[in-house]
Amino acid sequence: MSKYELRIERWRPRSPTVQEVEKSLDRYPDLSEQELAALMRQFRGLSLVDKAVIMGDVQLSRKLALFYRDHEPDLQAPVAGLVLYILLPAALAVAGVRLFLG
Repeated sequence: MSKYELRIERWRPRSPTVQEVEKSLDRYPDLSEQELAALMRQFRGLSLVDKAVIMGDVQLSRKLALFYRDHEPDLQAPVAGLVLYILLPAALAVAGVRLFLG
C-alpha cells in the first residue's frame, strides 16, 4: 500500500460496501448475473464521495468506465423519485407558509 493510500485510509476509512464494490469492479466483466446485480445495487447506494474515490483509482476507473458504458441506463437515478424528493418538500413549505400567513 502506498503512502498516499495509507493517508486516505487514515482520514476516511472505506466502508464495507465500498470495499465490496471495489472488489467487484476489479473483477468486472467476469461477474455472474447475481454478482452483477449486487454490484449495481451497491453502486447506486454509494455516496458521491465514495464514487469519486473509486474514480480516482487508476485501475478501478478503467473498470468503472467499462461498467458505466455497459450499464449506464440501469445506474441512472429514477427521475420520478428525484422529482418527488424535490417537489414534495417545496410543496409542504409553500403550504406551511400559506397556513402561517393566511
